[in-house]
Amino acid sequence: MRSLVICIVLLFSASVFASGPADRVKEHFKSENFTVRWTNARSFDSNAVLEIGDGYGHFGTLGWMRFRPAKGFVDVLHIQLDEGREPYCSKWPPDRAPVAVTQARMKLDAYSLLLRDLAVVDAAKLKPIERRGSFTMSSLDFWVFARLKAGKKTLVDYHWAGYWTSSDEIDFAQSQAAVALAREAVKGLDFKAHSLTEEERSWASAKFVRDWKEFRNWKGIWWVRERYVTTIGVVGDKTVLPALRDLLREGWCVYYAINAVTRLTQKDVRDRPVEEMDLQKTRRKVLEMLDSSK
Repeated sequence: MRSLVICIVLLFSASVFASGPADRVKEHFKSENFTVRWTNARSFDSNAVLEIGDGYGHFGTLGWMRFRPAKGFVDVLHIQLDEGREPYCSKWPPDRAPVAVTQARMKLDAYSLLLRDLAVVDAAKLKPIERRGSFTMSSLDFWVFARLKAGKKTLVDYHWAGYWTSSDEIDFAQSQAAVALAREAVKGLDFKAHSLTEEERSWASAKFVRDWKEFRNWKGIWWVRERYVTTIGVVGDKTVLPALRDLLREGWCVYYAINAVTRLTQKDVRDRPVEEMDLQKTRRKVLEMLDSSK
């Protein structure tokens, strides 16, 4: 009888522990600006593909990470733009695209644990704490993004960009937590320099086109747009050229789109150093080049 009681207690304790949010996830939701109600977490498909993105406006960074399950492991592709902060006195900034591409392998059980953590993040229901006349803001300008897909079904879709403020924390808390947990999960992995495959370049181009449709409507994220264009000029393929043509026609990130097209086509119609170019004249020449190559 005593053994039966002990077993029941242990099973009850295990059930409570399994149903409650993991402590490492809860750490990312400690705030004076909202309360959290934890609902039942979903189970995510272990073959789902995870994309993570983050960047900091004042520090010149923007990163993409893709977790793609394979046979016996998970491929983790990391694309990182790090412009740093270099002063310049010319009309346009130097045409620099310091993008590093690395790759590592992750164990399937570690990825499954990350997916369980993301399911807990997804299960968090946040409610703002009302404070009259109380407002905190910071000069921290950042972007966080997380998307989890199983086949054509989107399971998680978080994205936020702007300055940290106490009133906005409830809007970016889940995005920020998802990115932080993914970054923590890859610590200790053996990332090595990687040459992009055709599939990876195609994925990057499709990601750019998809994400840009959302970015067009966002306010205050000019630096995210510019760095997306800079990055795709290094990691994309020619399937992204129609999207860059549209950017040039509509006047989005013109300087950066010109340089991205130049890299992808390996045809340079810029007749002056990029720091001195006539932007509109060069824009017309690049559009003519793209139109003639259809």
